[in-house]
Amino acid sequence: MRPPGSPLYWRLFLTVAAAIVLFIALALLTTVLLVTRELEGYVHARQSPLGREAADAYASGGMEGLRDWLGHARQGLPQDVTVYIVAPDGSEVLGRPLPGWAARMMRAIAAHGADSHPANYRPTVLAPQLIGRDGPVLSMFVMPRNVGPWGSSSTTLALLGVALLVIAAAAWFVARALTRPITELQLAVRGLASGHAEARVPARITARSDELGALATDFNAMADRLERLLEHRQRLLRDVSHELRSPLTRLQAAIVLSAHRGGLDALDRERIEREIRRMDALIGDILRYSRLEDSASIARRLVRLEEVLREITEDARVEADSRGVRVELHAPSGLRVVGDPDLLHSAFENLVRNAVRHCATGGIVAIVATAGAQIRVEVLDAGPGVPEELLERIFEPWFRVPGATGPGTGTGLGLAIARRVFAMHGGSVVARRRAQGGLALDVHLPAADLT
Repeated sequence: MRPPGSPLYWRLFLTVAAAIVLFIALALLTTVLLVTRELEGYVHARQSPLGREAADAYASGGMEGLRDWLGHARQGLPQDVTVYIVAPDGSEVLGRPLPGWAARMMRAIAAHGADSHPANYRPTVLAPQLIGRDGPVLSMFVMPRNVGPWGSSSTTLALLGVALLVIAAAAWFVARALTRPITELQLAVRGLASGHAEARVPARITARSDELGALATDFNAMADRLERLLEHRQRLLRDVSHELRSPLTRLQAAIVLSAHRGGLDALDRERIEREIRRMDALIGDILRYSRLEDSASIARRLVRLEEVLREITEDARVEADSRGVRVELHAPSGLRVVGDPDLLHSAFENLVRNAVRHCATGGIVAIVATAGAQIRVEVLDAGPGVPEELLERIFEPWFRVPGATGPGTGTGLGLAIARRVFAMHGGSVVARRRAQGGLALDVHLPAADLT
């Protein structure tokens, strides 16, 4: 789980913050519009002749006359207001309960009657006062109906409507931001699962700078890897069938010839054994190369590279002596790399054996290693070399230099295996023509950090 502060977190945070700000703005606007309309009706009712009529009724008929007037006046009041007349003791003249949210305010205002102040002083109050000839000073309140602490019912419903509208808009934006890339990713997964190796998440999703964009990018990288593996397997099947066909054909020919001759002579036996060895080597190289293509991890150990090169040199001299080729090693001590010793041994062995096979009789195969942050190993031969335009292609699986035939041409996988192994160890190998003739294979590997 990525910590707060990630792109997706900020996207959601800003969406929610924008929704809150929008709700506050719309709520204020709605409240102002509705309250203004209600206030206009309330002020109109307060400034109507109701107060004078109530005062006349109170002056002429006392409390009974006021109650009488109030009973008849209610029928002519606007639908959205109610008139309350409150005595200084907080009771309402008709005995009605005061609105709970405003009762305390109305009683406090009514308590400021004329009798509690000097004749020449009258405090500002929020309600008209009715003064009778011999009765208490009453306070008259014209109150909007259906109004609570949160305003009128219409205001409350309007605010709820605004809230739902803002929530719906914010949910739509969040859903659009999340479900669209998820849907695209789901379609790509289904396509890949259905066998469509080319299925990918569109660039508009991978271009996102949040976690969903990173997920889409990782999916496309995985799909590319799977597609390469599938192509590799198909190509491997085609190449294997092609490469095995030739030795099998020669084996069949040798068997047919031996049948005509009535048995196997020494030449036929040697030919069959040579083709069997070739098939065995080919199958071994195919299996090694296939495992390298499918492998996601390798062993990580400290490898003494000079010892690996020394062992390879000793083994190569057996084959080199039979060809009249000399193998020399020039490597200082202390060459340390981190990696898989078996894979590194196989890779360097392929380079050296390739050099021995193509070196001219009487020539020298030199293995020269130098230390540094990048360990460099050069495998130099004195063979015919490779044309400049084919130097890169010799590392392709199954590639053989045109005109290179015979038993020493190899399986066509040795250099491809070597390049793959060095790449898995963070290194590289390149080929170049030597000025004095022959081929140079130049390997670079990162030295082990022993600090």
